[in-house]
Amino acid sequence: MSVGCNSATKGDDENLAKGSFTLTGEIKGMDTGTIEILYPLADSSHTDEVTVKNTKFTYETTLNEPVNMILRIKGTRGEELAFFADPGKMSLKGNRDSIFSSTIEGGPSQKIYKAGEEKIKTIMSAGESLYMQYMQAQQTQNPVEMQRIQDAFTKMQGEAVAFAKEYAVANRNSVVAAYYGLLYMNEPGKPENVQMLYDTLTPAVKKSYFGGKLQSIVNAAGKTAVGQMAPEFSQTDTSGNPISLSSLRGKYVLLDFWASWCGPCREENPNIVKAYAAYKDKGLDILGVSLDQQKSDWLKAIQDDKLYWKQVSDLKYWENDVAKLYGIQSIPASYLLDKEGRIIAKNLRGAELEAKLAELMPQ
Repeated sequence: MSVGCNSATKGDDENLAKGSFTLTGEIKGMDTGTIEILYPLADSSHTDEVTVKNTKFTYETTLNEPVNMILRIKGTRGEELAFFADPGKMSLKGNRDSIFSSTIEGGPSQKIYKAGEEKIKTIMSAGESLYMQYMQAQQTQNPVEMQRIQDAFTKMQGEAVAFAKEYAVANRNSVVAAYYGLLYMNEPGKPENVQMLYDTLTPAVKKSYFGGKLQSIVNAAGKTAVGQMAPEFSQTDTSGNPISLSSLRGKYVLLDFWASWCGPCREENPNIVKAYAAYKDKGLDILGVSLDQQKSDWLKAIQDDKLYWKQVSDLKYWENDVAKLYGIQSIPASYLLDKEGRIIAKNLRGAELEAKLAELMPQ
């Protein structure tokens, strides 16, 4: 398919052209209104607004490489369409009531992304049925059936990840390969999977945004392995005062990466609050590193969740300097450090965190 070569300058790979991008679309049932185009994972993370008139719209920008975008109707959450935008011309056809099922045509990256997502969707199609079966087994208190369903779901997830790995390697000259690496191969404690994929990527893809993210994981893996000294940093707290990691030496430290907008983080926070209450007088300190963008949201979440320990942030979202230093690609994420600042455990949650702290600081 055409990628608009007249207005684009090709890079090292055919799929990494750069230049002008135009998306024309028709959204039936939407005579007038506004849609939002989000760049959720880019360094220049931002949202553009586009006016829809008589069901049609046109969005134009300039891209330095293929970019992951999200399209949604302004004022809505949840119903959105993810796609890859390649320099050149692309078109969208959709319906206001089901924007997530819109079709987008044009561009090699989108073609690769769409084919991969359709395959993964097919693999995971049994997920909803398994969920309903699990809820029924839970209601009838049938642990044998619950375990069977959990095993089936784990197997299904494994098949999806296995496909994603093979698909990424097969499309190593596309930024979609690096994106899949972040999404499916960045398993805690298994940096070798990311290393394997990164080594197969073409030079241009390695230089892309997602390629750079994979490189950060590879570079950080050795520095943040269990047994290594935690990389030193300093960042400002809620009052603008700098706090260095080394200033907490002499105590066990839980380095907790989170954000107010992260649902799983907020769900885990009560467990951390409980652990802090039980062990703060026995030698535990916590340093929260927030990936927030808005200070007001950050401060509100601290108060709402009662996170009354040291908190720092540079309000750079995923580009938080400490998160980049530690190769953080998903949250919640945590590192447990000994009194000398050495990493002794990673990503402990709930009962696992409680058990480890009880081992280190017995009651």
